[in-house]
Amino acid sequence: MEFLKSSELALNPAGYLISGTTNKPVNHTEFVNAQKAAEYIVKLADAIKGKTFRAGKLDNLDAIKAAVKAAINNTNQTYGTAPSKPAGDLTSKLAAEAMAFVEFDSKKSKFEQVNNAMQAFNAIKAIEECGDYFQDSTVKLANIYTIAEIQASIEATIEILG
Repeated sequence: MEFLKSSELALNPAGYLISGTTNKPVNHTEFVNAQKAAEYIVKLADAIKGKTFRAGKLDNLDAIKAAVKAAINNTNQTYGTAPSKPAGDLTSKLAAEAMAFVEFDSKKSKFEQVNNAMQAFNAIKAIEECGDYFQDSTVKLANIYTIAEIQASIEATIEILG
């Protein structure tokens, strides 16, 4: 049994989890299960990057035809110049404040989704920060993912899939 942090772990050329200090095979069931779940999340995020899963707005041909006819038949003349929107410093600040207020709920919801999904990876975080005892045993992994990589993948997945 050996006390290790994730920074002291490595994969040998065959893909077995080993201690970076002794080069002996090690295993930690919770860590390994979380790493396997992380592999799915990271690979899913890579696979859906750049994909679209939401239908866009459809154009209505009849509405376009009606707009073209209205533009052709419009004989209204413009006299004078239309007033311009005031662009004061206070107006910009109020608009920014209003947008921040409107976006708060969506940002909070996204934060809660990410936070809830990350709970499955508490074992990885604990081993990254504090370490834990690993048993002498063999286990294969495709990669050793960090909490930062996992969180970035979860955030990307939530951004794309909603």
